[in-house]
Amino acid sequence: MASFEVLCTADIHIGRRPSRLPDRFDPAEFSPRQAWTDLAATAVNQDVDAVVVAGDLVDSENRYAEAFGAVESVATTLAEADIPLVVVAGNHDADVLPDLADAIDHLQLLGRNGTWERQSLTDSDGDSLLHLDGWSFPSRYHHESPLATYDLSDDGVPRLGVVHADLSDEDRYAPVDVDDLATSGHVVWVLGHLHVPGTRHDNPPVLYPGSLQPLDPSETGGHGAWLLSVGTDGTVETESLGSATLHYEGVTVSTTAEQDFHDIVDAAHEQLRDVVTECGTETELLAVSLVIEGRTDSHTDLRSRRGELEQIELTDGGTTIRVIDVEINTSQSIDLTERAGDDDPIGYLAGLLRALDGDEPLDPYQDVIEAAHTSVRETHESNAYRELKSHDESYTRPTEAETRAVLQQQARQLVDAFVEQQGVTADE
Repeated sequence: MASFEVLCTADIHIGRRPSRLPDRFDPAEFSPRQAWTDLAATAVNQDVDAVVVAGDLVDSENRYAEAFGAVESVATTLAEADIPLVVVAGNHDADVLPDLADAIDHLQLLGRNGTWERQSLTDSDGDSLLHLDGWSFPSRYHHESPLATYDLSDDGVPRLGVVHADLSDEDRYAPVDVDDLATSGHVVWVLGHLHVPGTRHDNPPVLYPGSLQPLDPSETGGHGAWLLSVGTDGTVETESLGSATLHYEGVTVSTTAEQDFHDIVDAAHEQLRDVVTECGTETELLAVSLVIEGRTDSHTDLRSRRGELEQIELTDGGTTIRVIDVEINTSQSIDLTERAGDDDPIGYLAGLLRALDGDEPLDPYQDVIEAAHTSVRETHESNAYRELKSHDESYTRPTEAETRAVLQQQARQLVDAFVEQQGVTADE
């Protein structure tokens, strides 16, 4: 059985630069433009039958001059290897991509002005073996589903749909329903707009390749192009190539009371090296937003030495691991057993927390527990919650166990606040 290899991508946004890179790293080396250039080499090396871009190749209309050279160069490279470059316009390049397609040879734009258009991949005899059906944004916003105007024929040849569209509840960006895509008769859909890569439906695959290169720290996880193997019998295999050279990730390090600053740094190093194993083979820079949490004797030390944590940089194989942001969410460690019974607010709260945990008798705190439970129930029974309760059949009155959980949380927050205000050390 013959099959076609189609290299798919979307949301390149030529003209933008990745954000929050450390000063010594050149944003141009990790830019979408560079990733786009690298994509051409991947296509040629993989000997694919076509490259498909599901919108937002360019970031906006005012990037025409900057994008022209990069788009023309890739189109030329692919044409020399007899690889067609097929694109649709997204909401960011609806105004500029048609102009680029008019000016650049071998850049095949499908679906101008919000219509459906077909490009077919053929065998040596000119017989169509795979249809590429595409629709382009006619303007910045489009409030209707592109499928509502689909009018291309089904002649029994497998069809691959390409559209820049939104599966979420947002209705400004060509909203589509995944069930409508799945029942359209296409063997696979390639979508742009959402930058998080992955399939949203398995059979047939509905694929968001995601951004080719991540653009900011919110775009965590692996990124890059995807390879589709589409058989003439309509079977489809999908593969993420993990080709992005930049990888953003969030890492949380949980501390213990006895760890000092160096112990915490060592723990961070260990977790960072674990994360790098999840990166793609092409990843050159792993940019990490680091969160330190937990109760620790080193709480004050961590805050005063945050700048040192922001300089963490490791090398693992060919990947540089660099911390780009640090958030300290720790609190002072305090021995509740030692403090319980002290004649101060911390002593009272420590005793209450131990009692709620079952380590001390509840009798001395029964009045406050009952008062808290009464207060919680009165709040939930107030007029402010009437509308909510009328629409929620699962609603029940708060139980005493739920009140205790809230009380524990609030008591612990108060202990932290008092310790912070008084400058109490962990062992006092």
